[in-house]
Amino acid sequence: MQLDVVGVFSPDLWGFLLLLGASLLSLTSLLAPWLSLASDLLPAERFDLSLWGGCVVHDGGPLQCRPHPGLLALPPHLLWARVLTGASLGFSLLALLLTAPGLQVVHSWGSHQKRVLLGVGGALSLVAGLLVLVPVSHVARLASLSRFDPSLPPVAPRWEKGGALYSGWAAAGMHLGAGALLIATCYRQRGGAPETDPRGAPHPPGAPVRRTERV
Repeated sequence: MQLDVVGVFSPDLWGFLLLLGASLLSLTSLLAPWLSLASDLLPAERFDLSLWGGCVVHDGGPLQCRPHPGLLALPPHLLWARVLTGASLGFSLLALLLTAPGLQVVHSWGSHQKRVLLGVGGALSLVAGLLVLVPVSHVARLASLSRFDPSLPPVAPRWEKGGALYSGWAAAGMHLGAGALLIATCYRQRGGAPETDPRGAPHPPGAPVRRTERV
């Protein structure tokens, strides 16, 4: 396996780096709090709700956390968020494994195999982006409806967006951008790969190839 220094500036490498950053953000979104519950009556205390449990946060005090008693104990929107975000992380990691040997800087496969790996990795990245975009947008919509609900009194606790939602939006954007770069690179290599004659010199597609016969 060899590395090509010229390929450092290729779009497929930038797509791979975007995909790597999106995977880390998806992991952050899977672990960070999705919702926060605060009230003006207790400004020094808030309740953070994640996909794995809940924590009571005190300003300057200890952090008290408790995991969810079971998968069915989660609200339906958080249950689906947990499933879809986990699936998004799995698709993202699979896309990383397939894209790495297909990069231009790595000389380990043929050109056709590289195009296939980049195309499949780009498609998986797009799927991962959509899988994480749907749950974070839905939970953010529910939090906005709760925050601006006119039927609740002003001093009532209201759900607010947690850090996982912003990480999820960033991960979705990076996944979609990485998938677009990888698929565009795949089609560009498919249409611009020159043919090679038996002597090793490239010539335009469709041009006749001269063959020399040995006497």
